[in-house]
Amino acid sequence: MGKIKLLIKYIVYRIVRTGASGHGIHSPFVYEFNRKVLNSRIYYDEYAELNEYRSRLLKRRELIEVSDHGAGSQVFSSSLRSVSDIAKHAGSSRKTGRMIFRLARHLKADVSVELGTSLGLGTICLARGSVTGKVYSIEACPVQHSLASSELARAGIDNVELINGSFTEKLPELIGKLDKIDIVYFDGDHRKESVIWQFTQCLAKVSSGTVFVVGDINWSPGMNEAWKIISNDCAVSFSVDLFYCGLVFFRKGMARQHFKLRF
Repeated sequence: MGKIKLLIKYIVYRIVRTGASGHGIHSPFVYEFNRKVLNSRIYYDEYAELNEYRSRLLKRRELIEVSDHGAGSQVFSSSLRSVSDIAKHAGSSRKTGRMIFRLARHLKADVSVELGTSLGLGTICLARGSVTGKVYSIEACPVQHSLASSELARAGIDNVELINGSFTEKLPELIGKLDKIDIVYFDGDHRKESVIWQFTQCLAKVSSGTVFVVGDINWSPGMNEAWKIISNDCAVSFSVDLFYCGLVFFRKGMARQHFKLRF
């Protein structure tokens, strides 16, 4: 039933959204961001590596014990799950992953923070997009943390620091040692209160060029409420609703606006 409701909501969203070509976008910055990042037609060589990483995970049939530290799963009824099923249903999609890669490349991100490593599908996108940058990724489940660590090492990723522990324990420590953050990818705990708390913690290190990516903004009523609170925060200059995820920007001097774009 949850998937059916989400599909109906997505169909309605597609009917009322702003066109992918940018028609209806009056902000030059958002128009260019839509063209170069969200709906770019450029094919990057790194996509092949990202595909290979995903393909390896999809071929792994072994079962692992996953410890959920958030809102749980709408797909899995048991904590015992195959690696391939997690990659298929719980990890960042190929489309979202490529967008995150392009975002990191476009921003020339020096420091990226990911909340919810899972199997590292989003992590490798941030890492390969950040040519000379560093990615910090926090994962509460020790089994997934270990698996992501080994897979990222196998892929030759050397600009990622994986952190095992809860967000409440590890995020304040991480924020405290960073001078700034260019990208934050919120994709772990899907509880309203937790997401808002994570957002508040990360606000301490934003700059005019920082972008926050909030995953699964329509995953549940609580996540949708969290997205509305975040996108309307006084620190946010404008937001972009892509249905499956949302982006918020902190560019000073821009009039507050909210966009719904096809992606």
